[in-house]
Amino acid sequence: MHDSFSPAEQEALSPYVSNIDRDVFVVHHLPEEVVAVLFAYYSRSRDSLRRNLLKLLSSGDTVVPATGPKGTEADLANAEARARAFHEKWVIGYGHASVAEHGVVHLAVENVSILASKVIEDARLASFTEKSTRYVTFDRSRYHRPDPIVNSRFATEFSDTIETLFDAYTAWNAPLTQHLRTRFPIEPGVSRRAHEAAVRARACDVLRTLLPAATLTNLGMTINGRALAHLVTKLLSHPLLEVRRLGADLRREGRTVLPTLLRHAEPNPYLARTDAALEGMATRTLAEIPVIQTPSVSLIRYDPDAELELAAAILYPHARMPLEQLRTVVRDMPRDQIARIVDEALKRRGAHDAPGRAFEHISYTFDLLVDFGAYRDIQRHRIATQAAQRLSVDHGYEIPEELDACGLGDSFEDLMDRAAETYHRLVGSFPEEASYVVPLAFRRRVVFTMNLRELFHFVELRSSPQGHRSYRRLAQEMFRLVAQVHPLVARYIRVSFADGGLERLMSERRQDERA
Repeated sequence: MHDSFSPAEQEALSPYVSNIDRDVFVVHHLPEEVVAVLFAYYSRSRDSLRRNLLKLLSSGDTVVPATGPKGTEADLANAEARARAFHEKWVIGYGHASVAEHGVVHLAVENVSILASKVIEDARLASFTEKSTRYVTFDRSRYHRPDPIVNSRFATEFSDTIETLFDAYTAWNAPLTQHLRTRFPIEPGVSRRAHEAAVRARACDVLRTLLPAATLTNLGMTINGRALAHLVTKLLSHPLLEVRRLGADLRREGRTVLPTLLRHAEPNPYLARTDAALEGMATRTLAEIPVIQTPSVSLIRYDPDAELELAAAILYPHARMPLEQLRTVVRDMPRDQIARIVDEALKRRGAHDAPGRAFEHISYTFDLLVDFGAYRDIQRHRIATQAAQRLSVDHGYEIPEELDACGLGDSFEDLMDRAAETYHRLVGSFPEEASYVVPLAFRRRVVFTMNLRELFHFVELRSSPQGHRSYRRLAQEMFRLVAQVHPLVARYIRVSFADGGLERLMSERRQDERA
């Protein structure tokens, strides 16, 4: 049964809801903390959202009239005051933090180092868009200068090393672009403009390996209040000064939208002290142990019975028996019947369809050795549980074959060696800040634990011809390792081993031209 509103009430509501009389409507033009309270009322109030909104907008028994398409500041004064009182009592006082998830902030973060951007983007419950190393070139003067190094005897060496990397990044663009034009001539039906744009993008893809982690980037973030409070706390507790300052900036700007929900986001001694203590413990107990060499991709952990468990998980929502009984039944099934169950779950999957939730019950753990440029991309798979070691030069670097092909391979190695030397001179005094000088070509060790549903997504997306060679190799090798232990599952993963070339880039440019 719908509410009935007087003409005055309809006038008061109309700036803030998309309709007055339907069950589904948009709530807009309200402060985010007011929106959070309105949704929180659903769990405590018998009234509709519109009726509760009128109560928030009212002063005593008088409804504040709307005076324009979005109301006025006066319209919202009572609503904001009551919302803040609600959050102080329930969110801050009683810890009902889920209410804060209904308040959303859109934050622009500019002139942040690539190193620090990875700390921000570790937040799981947020959406990010970052400056692309494929379509945007980076400037020589735009890099982070950490105060501890700037105020030390290493200041000049730090700047000289980074600026030398940027000089090569700029100077090598022309010969590399010419090499790519020759290697990938214009195909029939492709415009010169589209071809040239694709070649430039490929050149940027290669040259990004020169960029140091201090390079400044820009990113946009959409995040709810609860996740932002957690992120701010994490940033304020980080060992890097740049990251702590970013935490303070995010808290300050976020409070313009969520003043109450972010007021108590502070540094967390548990996070800061525990991390430092574990760092010390690792140094004391592991420093003298030789590090073994491993492949770039290792499958560390998986369930040998995963295909049986998957079949049981697929059947479970459609059965009436407990899971333990169902697992026993499935174990007694012939192998071809197991295959038919998996096939039934996947054979209708379209090009953009994800496997069902049953696939989330199966997981794999991979130890990856990946260049930092590729890690910058694959970190976006935040459904996976990730643990990354500190960025260093300890694991060597990737040499792009295109630079070798156009006679720049030796010069590239000289630059990487110089960056490594500077890193080694810095790391004793500045173990955290030394990472700023590390170029994106250097490898980083990362552990990924992902469920089978995410593995489908990761392999199918990251092995596609349009992807960067570094993470394409990772995705392809992850597929091969899974196929060795679980061939039934692997046959349904749409992996690509095709040569990337300029295929996808050209496709994107054709679409741009048609648009």
